[in-house]
Amino acid sequence: MKSQFSGIHKETHNQKRVVAMASSSFLDNVKRTIGVLLAGLVLSVAFAAQAQAASEVATKKDADGWRLLVDGQDYYIKGMVWGYSPRGQNYSYNLWGESDDFIRKVLDYEFGLMQAAGVNTIRSFNFMPPKWVTYVYREYGIMTVINPLMGRYGASIGGKWVPNTDYSDPLTRATLKAEALEIVNEYKDVEGVLMFAFGNESNYGLSWSSFEIENLPEGEQNTAKARYLYSLFNETIRDGKAIAPRVPFTIVNGDLQYIDLIAELMPDLDVLGTNVYRGPSFTSLWKDVDEKLDLPVVFFEFGSDAFNAREFREDQVAQASILKDQWQEMYNKAWGNGEEGNAIGGFVFEWRDEWWKYLQEENLDVQDNNASWSNQAYLFDWAEGQNNMNEEWFGITALGRKNADGVYTARPRMAYDVLSEIWALDPYKNKKAAFNTAINEINMDYLELKGEVRQLKEENEEEKSKLSFSGGRLQGELVTRGSEESVRVDGDKGVEFSDGQMLFLDFEFQPTQDIEGQFSLNILGNVADKRPLEFSYGDRGLPLIVDTQRELDGNPITVPAAVSGERIEIYDFEAKYSGENFDVEAFYHTPRFHWGYEGDMFGLLWETTDTLGMDIWNAKAPYGMQITGKGSKWGGLTLLFGPEVYWGANPRFMFKYDLEFVGFDWTFIHAEDFSRRDSATGATGATERQSRQTTLTASREFGNGWKLELGGITSASEKVDELYTRVNETGNGAILDQIDFEDTLGFKAKLTFPVFGYETYLSAHHAGLVADGGQHHKVFGVNDPSRLPYSGLGNKREYEAGMIMNFGNIMVFPRVMYRDNLVDANPVVEPSIGPGGVLEPGLNPRDRDNDPFAVLGNREARSAEVFLTYDPTGATQFYAWDNDWREDAKFAMDIGGGYTEFPTATDAHLFFLEPLGVNASFGQGLEAENIWTVSSRMVANPKPGRKYIFKFIRGFDQSTGNPTGGSRDYYEIHWKTIFGGRHTLEGYYLKDAWGPYDFYRQFNVVFPDQFKLDYSILLGGNAGSFGDLVSETEATKIGIRAIYRTGDPDAVPPDDIDPITEGDHVWMALLYFTYQF
Repeated sequence: MKSQFSGIHKETHNQKRVVAMASSSFLDNVKRTIGVLLAGLVLSVAFAAQAQAASEVATKKDADGWRLLVDGQDYYIKGMVWGYSPRGQNYSYNLWGESDDFIRKVLDYEFGLMQAAGVNTIRSFNFMPPKWVTYVYREYGIMTVINPLMGRYGASIGGKWVPNTDYSDPLTRATLKAEALEIVNEYKDVEGVLMFAFGNESNYGLSWSSFEIENLPEGEQNTAKARYLYSLFNETIRDGKAIAPRVPFTIVNGDLQYIDLIAELMPDLDVLGTNVYRGPSFTSLWKDVDEKLDLPVVFFEFGSDAFNAREFREDQVAQASILKDQWQEMYNKAWGNGEEGNAIGGFVFEWRDEWWKYLQEENLDVQDNNASWSNQAYLFDWAEGQNNMNEEWFGITALGRKNADGVYTARPRMAYDVLSEIWALDPYKNKKAAFNTAINEINMDYLELKGEVRQLKEENEEEKSKLSFSGGRLQGELVTRGSEESVRVDGDKGVEFSDGQMLFLDFEFQPTQDIEGQFSLNILGNVADKRPLEFSYGDRGLPLIVDTQRELDGNPITVPAAVSGERIEIYDFEAKYSGENFDVEAFYHTPRFHWGYEGDMFGLLWETTDTLGMDIWNAKAPYGMQITGKGSKWGGLTLLFGPEVYWGANPRFMFKYDLEFVGFDWTFIHAEDFSRRDSATGATGATERQSRQTTLTASREFGNGWKLELGGITSASEKVDELYTRVNETGNGAILDQIDFEDTLGFKAKLTFPVFGYETYLSAHHAGLVADGGQHHKVFGVNDPSRLPYSGLGNKREYEAGMIMNFGNIMVFPRVMYRDNLVDANPVVEPSIGPGGVLEPGLNPRDRDNDPFAVLGNREARSAEVFLTYDPTGATQFYAWDNDWREDAKFAMDIGGGYTEFPTATDAHLFFLEPLGVNASFGQGLEAENIWTVSSRMVANPKPGRKYIFKFIRGFDQSTGNPTGGSRDYYEIHWKTIFGGRHTLEGYYLKDAWGPYDFYRQFNVVFPDQFKLDYSILLGGNAGSFGDLVSETEATKIGIRAIYRTGDPDAVPPDDIDPITEGDHVWMALLYFTYQF
C-alpha cells in the first residue's frame, strides 16, 4: 500500500515540473501541458481509488474445505479481541473521545506489539471510527471486524434504556435492525474492514441474569425467545448484504447452542461465528458444524485465563499451553488437511487484562483475583464446587503502568511468544506434518523462562505479595486572601499569604493468597489557611488556640497556646480475606454502597461514597468490617459492624439475610447501635440517640413490567413508655402522652406497573411516631434531580406516585407526594392559668434529644414535580453518578422543577455544639411555607477533547435548621468546560444563596454574591480519561483558583468562622499543583 502512495507523490512532483516548464513558453506548449496534466490526473485518481478501496472478502469451498479470501488471496484469521481500558476505567471508557494525537500513540503502541506477534485481525467491543480502522490497516496490516452488539447489553428503545432486550417486541426489532444497518452503511466502503458480525453471546443473554459472566447455560431452555433472536439476525444480515455485498456477514453465538435454530432460521449466514470455552480441545464442534450448517467457523472468543484459582497465582504456562493446543487443532481443521476443513481462524480472548470485569464499577484500579464462573474443561485449576475462571486475567499481556506518552503498557506473557511462533506458520502454505512438527517443537521451557523474566523485571512478585509501594501524589498550594475590612484597617498587611504541602503514599499488600489490601498515608508539611472561603483536607494541621494552665510565681495562670492535629495519619485502608465459606472485609474511609438493591427497602444502610466531601471535615467514615457468607450453606448472610459504618452513624452492628421463598425475594435486616457517637457529622451535624431497627421485606417481579415490593419495620423499641407532649384539641394547651409499641411499627409498599406502556409506580408508607427508617433511595440514585421532601423519619402517612414516559430520546418524569403527620409539631404556647386556677404549663417545639420524636424533614407536605430529559445515548445514563465523565452524547440535557406546600411548621432542629461536645437546639421550628425550585443541567460534546457542562438552579426554599432570616429566594449557575483534552475551566456564580457547605444552610447563612473560577491544565494524560471526581482531582496538573464573596449584614456564621460584616467582601486566590507518581 505504501508504494502506491509514494507513486502518487512522485506523480504530483512530475505535474509541478511540467507546469513550471509550460510557464516559459505557454503558447507553444499548451496542448502538451494540458495532455500531461489530464494524464496525471487520471493516474492519480486511479491510484487513489486503488489505495482507498475496501477489500473484497469472500468465503470459498472446494473439495479440500473452506477458505477465506481477501482480494482473492488466502487469509487465515490470526485474531485478537482488542480493547484499551486504562486502570481506573471500565466498559464505558471511550478512547475515541481523546485527542487524535493520544489515540495515535495508543494505536502505535498496541498495534505495533500485535503486528510483531503476527496478528492480522482484531475484534473490538467498542467501535473503532472508520479513519482509525483504515489507519491500523495501512500502518500495521491489521484488519477489523465490525461488531454491532444489537442489544446484547441493553438498548435504547423508544427513548428508554432497556437493560434486558426483548427480541420479540416489534419496536425493539425495528430499532436494533435500523441501528445495525446504519453501522453497516457507515463502514461498507472503509478500507480495512474484514466482515460484519452481530451480537455477542446473545443467546446466553436470554438466560443470564446480569452482564457479569456466569456459568455457561446448559441445554436450550429458551427456544421460543431464541427464534425471535435468530430471525432478527437473519433479517439484518439479508438487508446488510444489499448494502455491503463485498464482505461476509456472521453472528457471535455462544458455542453451538441453538445450532438447529441457526440452520433453520439463518439461510443468509456466511460464516458461523462463535465464542467457545471448551478447554484445550474444541471436541466435536467441527463435525457438528460441518454436518448441520456446512459453513466455515470463526472463533470470536476462545482461550484461557492466566490465573490459577486453585494455587492462587499467575499461571502463564497453563494459559500458553491451552492456547498452543487450541491453535494446533485449528490449523489441523483448516483447508487442505484431510479433515473437516472448516476452520478459518479465530480471535484470542484477549489482548490484555481488563481490571473492571469483576464488579464492573468497583475496584477499577485493582486487579481482582475473584473467579466468577466455573468451567471443568480447564482442569489446571478446576475444583468441584469452586469457580475457576478469572475474568480479569484473560490477557496474553498484563496491564502495566503508563509510559512517557501516558499510554498504559502491556507486559507480554508466555502466551504472546507461543502464539508468535504459531502465527509465523501459514496453515495453507505449510503441509500438515510440517506445521504440526513445528508447533510440537516450540521450546516451551525457554518461552516460560522468557515470560517469567518479564514478570520479574516488571516487579518482584515475592516482595509485592507482602508489601509494596504502589504510588502516591504530592500536592502544593500558595494562597493569598483578604477582605475589604482587613485591607481598610491594615492596608497591605491586611492581605495574608500562606502555603501548604501534602504528600500521599499508597501501599498494597498480599501476605497470603487469601488476604489482600491497600492503605494510604497522608503527610502534612505547611498548611495553607483558606478559611472561611474554603475548607479542605489537611486543615487538621492549622494552629488551634487552646487555654493551658501554667504557674507564675507560684500562682496558676491561663495562657493561650497554639496546637495542631496529627502531621501523619492513615488516610484510608481496606483489606479482604477470601475464604471458602466467608469473605471478610475491613474498611476505613473507602467508598461503601447502600443495600437498596439488596432488599434494604427502608434505607438502614446509608451510601457513603463522597470521600472528598468527608475529607473537608477530616471525617473517617465508613469504618468497620463486613462478613459475607458464600455457597449453599452460608450464602445470603451478611454481618456489618464498626464504629461508623456510614457517615454520621453511631457505632453499629447490622445483620442481613437474603433468601428466596414462595416466589418472592425476602430480606431480613436488624440494626443495633451499641453506643452513641461523640462528634459532629461534618461541621455541625447533630448526633443521634442510640437506637435499633428491624425490617422484613419481600419483592417479586411478575413480568411485563409488574413488580411488587412490601416491607415492615419495627424501630426504637427502647423508646416505648417514654413521655412526650402534644397540643390539645383546642390548640391552646398541652397533653402529656407516651410511646406505645404500635408507635414503633411501620409498613411500606410499592407497586410498579405499565400504564399505556409507560413505567408507573405507586407507593405508600405508614410509620408510627418513632418508626424511623434511614436514607431514602431515589429512582436514579445520587444524581436524581428530584427535590421531593423525602425523609426516613416516622410519624407519617405518605403516598407517592410517578410515571416515566418516553418519547424517542425524550423522557418525561412527573412525580407527586402527599404526606400527613400522626402528631403535629408543637407550637410555642406560653404557660397560662386555666379554668379553676389550674396552671397550664405551655408548650415548646420538641427536639430529637429531649423527646422521643420530633417533626422535622417528615413534616406534612403536598409536593409535585416534573422533569424532562433529553439523552440520545442511553448507554451513558444521564443521571448516573459518573455522567459528568461518561456522557458521550453530542448534546444531552434535563429541565424541570417542583413545588411543595408545607402547611404546618416543624419542631426544633439540633446542631452539634463543638466546644461543649453536645447537641444544641435552635429553639424554634421552621414556619409553614410554600417552596419551589426550577433547574436544568446540560452536557455537550461538540468534538473529541471538548466538553461543556452547565447547571442552573432557581429556587425559593428554607434552611435545614435555623428559622431566623426566613425563606431564601436564590439562583445558582455552575459550569465546567474541557478543551484541548487538557484544559479545564470551571466555576460558579451564586446569587443570594447559602454558602457552599452544609452548615451555611443549617444556620441559614446566605451571601448576596459568590463567585468561583478555577483553571487547570493537565501535565500528563488527558481529561477525557477520567472516570470520576477522585481520579480527576488526583491527576498531575497545575492550576489557579479564585473565590470572591460579598457579605450579608444579617448573617453571622458560627463562632469558629470569621464574621462577615455589613458591606464587606472576602476573596482568595490559590495557585496549586498536583504531581501523581
